[in-house]
Amino acid sequence: MKLQVKLNLALFLIVIFGVAAVNLLRPHSQSVSELEQRSIQQAPAFTTERLFDGDFTREYDNYFSDNFTNRSSLVKVGADLKALKGFTDEDGASIFVQEGGDNMAVSLNGKTDSTGGKDTAGTQTDGKAESSAANTTKYLIFKDQAMTLFAYSAQAADEYAKVLNQFKAAIDPKIRVYSLLAPTSIEFSKNEKYKAMSDSQKAAFAHINKQLDPEIGQIDAYGALETHSDEYIYFRTDHHWTALGAYYAYTNFMKTIGKKEIPLSQYKSGTIEGYLGTAYKATLSDNLKSHPDRITYYTPFSKYEYFAYSSTNKALKRNVVDPAYAKKGNGFYAVFLDGDYPWGEITTGTNNGKRIAVIKDSYANTFIPFLLPHFEKIDIVDPRYYKGSLTDFMKKQQITDVLFLNNSTVARNTGIAKLIGGLLPADK
Repeated sequence: MKLQVKLNLALFLIVIFGVAAVNLLRPHSQSVSELEQRSIQQAPAFTTERLFDGDFTREYDNYFSDNFTNRSSLVKVGADLKALKGFTDEDGASIFVQEGGDNMAVSLNGKTDSTGGKDTAGTQTDGKAESSAANTTKYLIFKDQAMTLFAYSAQAADEYAKVLNQFKAAIDPKIRVYSLLAPTSIEFSKNEKYKAMSDSQKAAFAHINKQLDPEIGQIDAYGALETHSDEYIYFRTDHHWTALGAYYAYTNFMKTIGKKEIPLSQYKSGTIEGYLGTAYKATLSDNLKSHPDRITYYTPFSKYEYFAYSSTNKALKRNVVDPAYAKKGNGFYAVFLDGDYPWGEITTGTNNGKRIAVIKDSYANTFIPFLLPHFEKIDIVDPRYYKGSLTDFMKKQQITDVLFLNNSTVARNTGIAKLIGGLLPADK
């Protein structure tokens, strides 16, 4: 019996080390996963410093996982099993539960998905500061569309309102501050049965707005989108709104600040077909893959210069809208601003003395290009990656207006509020 145990152990070790050897010795030429629509981790550079601070071993672990023999086939099998684990009802709708999920499930110690450039904030490695429930994304897939179910948290809503009030109190009172809360697609579903699975974002936004300092202007993006809910304002395979959806929110921002919006007809538009977004990457649903999205972008007509700043504060010259950024490894949504960076600065030819800072999540990426004709300078701060002081930033950049633009995740997860709070002076 002991001999049999030893033989079984030896066979097990031979298989394990054999597979490892195959993975280590075979060439790894793939740079993009066609199935998952994302970049594949390449072999990390070795230095003694990177070994001891853990970066090398962490990246090598990701490299090994991404380049495993027959990985694409195994991933597809895993996605099929996940589909079986979720429930499917008589109408053909499925629920997928994904830890981390979209790049909005932010926790204090974690990083989220970054789609911009080589030297940005990081890749998706969600931390554990939030509860697992708060960091879980539930996708409802109905026919050819994926929607993120919204689970309201009064604590998250309270903390977000509190931190915006804290920011307003900490800066020069002459600076105008605005809040724009962006709903996600489930809120405008025509199917009442599935919409009922999600808490009301309208009620959540009302709760936040009621607690905001009266001096903080409230942008009614919800109303703008609700009016146009029959249009293509949200992607089907991704959790973001489209550029058209962002445009409608922009029009209400212009009304709030007393300015006239620029008609879409003044922009030169372009279209990119075959977009499979974050919901597809999380679920690998065949329904979504068979019905990819299209990205319509509107190229700014204003003269500008845009620099994005990496996590090492390296200035990277970029375009505000560029279809060349729609690479499968980055994700097509990187057409807008080249994805997410810690901060960025757009200098325009509009000499009116108005300088706006947009403190944002990735929903703002499609929104910001519409601001170019209205502001002399547009500064962009992503609190998921930015490490400086927000109050010092406002002084240094001579900001006149601030817009907080985040989607409804701020009312289901405290991560963004805590990250913003960490960039502010401590309460006295």
